[in-house]
Amino acid sequence: MVEAKPADWQRDPFVPVVENGYLYGRGATDMKLDAALAIATLLDMKKAGYAPKRGIVLALSGDEETMMKTSSLIADQLKNAEMALNIDGGGGLYAENGKAEYFTIGAAEKTYADFQLEVTNPGGHSSAPRKVNAINELSAALVKIGNYRFTPQLSPITKGYFEGVAPRQPPEIGAAMRAFAANPKDQKAIETLAPNPGYVGQIGTTCVTTMVSGGHALNALPQRATANINCRIFPGVKPAAVLAELEKVAADPGVKFSDVTEGSNPTDASPLRADLTGAVKTAMGKIRPGVPVFPSMSAGASDSMWYRSVGVPSYGVSPTFIKQSDDFSHGLNERTPIDNIPLAITYYRSLLTDLTR
Repeated sequence: MVEAKPADWQRDPFVPVVENGYLYGRGATDMKLDAALAIATLLDMKKAGYAPKRGIVLALSGDEETMMKTSSLIADQLKNAEMALNIDGGGGLYAENGKAEYFTIGAAEKTYADFQLEVTNPGGHSSAPRKVNAINELSAALVKIGNYRFTPQLSPITKGYFEGVAPRQPPEIGAAMRAFAANPKDQKAIETLAPNPGYVGQIGTTCVTTMVSGGHALNALPQRATANINCRIFPGVKPAAVLAELEKVAADPGVKFSDVTEGSNPTDASPLRADLTGAVKTAMGKIRPGVPVFPSMSAGASDSMWYRSVGVPSYGVSPTFIKQSDDFSHGLNERTPIDNIPLAITYYRSLLTDLTR
């Protein structure tokens, strides 16, 4: 679970509070509420006497935000499963006026990777500077990487996402999405989407400097400088290939690159199965008629990668809808509209029934 300091919150983050149509608390959005809704639905179905023809296994892990060791172990135990329904993925968008805009099925996610850059130097007294400086050398490499853009990519999932989202965007963004979905080499479309933090992660691999450390004394030349480059890698691309590309971009043999990733596992996208997409559309039609449904790729990481790594297709199917302006996952005063609760139970009951009847 992500830390929450009570002193920083307007309400106690570990006591659920309902106020002005919202449920407040750590996990209200990501993702204790969804877990509670799934549990409540299964209990209700069991109480009603529903007998599934396929087994339904509720798998809950507690370290998805850290090393995911239990996630990996659970997935290995369930490697013979037909599919995994990940309630920590997918979901719907409310417009700022509260209207339900669209719903996405999470069928892929990018690979998380951390790469360390290191420069070492004999150092010396700061009163006698030398041409080669570990901090300067590292900084030059970081500037090159910061200015670099990986070749944009498109998959059937991101194509479906852009085609679905485009009609609901401002004209310039919508046109760029349609153009990119038709041709991922369209330079005008790329230049429109790449500066947008909400969409740059959907058009290919991204890498960004997240931590820097250097030097050992205020009055000494640095003997060592390091930086962490965090990458979110497009499905199907190997981390080793990205690391090699970064080394080529830096073009400095004095900068040592190493993979320091923990708790990650590269996986390809899950196939868009007709039974799954049909069941989701039926369930969504019961609670939000007319809301379009299309696939999506998460730029973040979830337990889905562990299921995919053992051959189990995994899909983000959370029925929770939220405005972009209300999404405070991992942040202060995390909250979710309470109108999701009764609708979510109806949705989960329909989805689970259709997939196990």
